[in-house]
Amino acid sequence: MTQPAVLETSRLILRRFVETDAREMFDVLGNSEVMRFSLNGPYSFQKTEQFIARCIEGYEKHGAGLFAVCHKGDAKVIGYCGFYLLTIDGAEEVEIGYRLHPAYWGRGLATEASLAVRDFGFEKLGFERLISCIEEENTASIRVAEKSGMKHEKDSLFAEKVPIRIYSIARDDR
Repeated sequence: MTQPAVLETSRLILRRFVETDAREMFDVLGNSEVMRFSLNGPYSFQKTEQFIARCIEGYEKHGAGLFAVCHKGDAKVIGYCGFYLLTIDGAEEVEIGYRLHPAYWGRGLATEASLAVRDFGFEKLGFERLISCIEEENTASIRVAEKSGMKHEKDSLFAEKVPIRIYSIARDDR
């Protein structure tokens, strides 16, 4: 059963994940290029199913989370974009995270999804601030964060071992 759109842009539909999204998401999360900047590397199919189960559970717990990004042109699930709740340097933060299949890179789709999620977070969910945690070498994700209005705030460590750059935006800074 496909979920109704949570967000819609000119080229994308963002909706809640369903279990049957596992095959298309495995094409994303199992891809070594996509997962280059992941602590865990490419996912197995079983780990992809667990990822989707956690997303579904997150909707119930938090009312939001990571959304399936569907391309209107071909109706495929091409990745995810949405919210992670995490602790950075002792502070509770809400991160916008995104991953798309490489076949859809370079078209501005990650920025399009990120902007929609950002506005949803501020306007519908009442977040005061959003961040993105990005490794310095991940220049494509840095560009998405900057095009979403985020500015480099500081450098930190993720999971106490991976150097990252923190990009942030406050509700009133859009």
